[in-house]
Amino acid sequence: MIKLSLILLLLVKALSGHAAGEDSCENATDTSRVVAAGGSIAEMLIALNAEDLLVAVDSTARYLPQAIDLPSIGYVRNLSAEGILTLKPSVIIGEHDMGPNAVVDQLSMVDVEIRRIQEDHTTQGIIDKFFCIAKIVDRSETASAVLLDQFDKTIQKLAETPAAPRATSQRVMLILNFVDHQPIVAGANTSGDGILKMAGAHNIFSDIDGWKPISRELLSVAQPDHIVLTKRALESIGGINNINADPLLASTAAVKNGNVHAFQGMSLLGFGLQTLDVALQLKEAIE
Repeated sequence: MIKLSLILLLLVKALSGHAAGEDSCENATDTSRVVAAGGSIAEMLIALNAEDLLVAVDSTARYLPQAIDLPSIGYVRNLSAEGILTLKPSVIIGEHDMGPNAVVDQLSMVDVEIRRIQEDHTTQGIIDKFFCIAKIVDRSETASAVLLDQFDKTIQKLAETPAAPRATSQRVMLILNFVDHQPIVAGANTSGDGILKMAGAHNIFSDIDGWKPISRELLSVAQPDHIVLTKRALESIGGINNINADPLLASTAAVKNGNVHAFQGMSLLGFGLQTLDVALQLKEAIE
């Protein structure tokens, strides 16, 4: 009964409050040829057993085995109207920041539905996105079944995490990438900050806004207990051995105690269903 009540509550929240137009979650008129502009969109369509509707994805979906052989429409924030229209889509489902806006405006002038899925970097935000996509392609019952069968325990465990980091929370930093060995870290109002909050961690760079490079001197002062980073960032610096060999990184409590956690970038920051599992892994790793 608890399990059913949780999913029903999430469903009620997810299907309420959506405006008409591009932000609408109402059923698309024709879902026979779906273009997914965003890796999390493609991931959720596949989870809904709707991959047969997909005719193309953007480059951020390449982490999904089911999407590898599909035509690419380029990068979600740098789309081409001509390239998309040659695929004759019936509906384009995109992340909130798909663009550029001029291209989206061009697409809206032809006979194709466009839906932008709003994003909130929380557990509820992921559920909202999933149910919205499900309703667009008429798979709401499938969405409920997927959550109950595959993610119920994860959602309940994440719900036990305090909404705001406590003073006793572990001090964590999240690195998107390294540029000339300078880390690009997650500040406030980023997907990186969102997943750290989901995991109940204290983001030590929450006093800055957005993704920002930080000096190595500032890193030495920050002294994180845990370092979370994308696998791309780990590869760019030469792997865990190079982190251990770097005098500054090796001086942090995180590296000294082996608390360096690398994840595939879209699973970590894409806020698809896989992000629920990653958030719980982080929560358990830092407790």
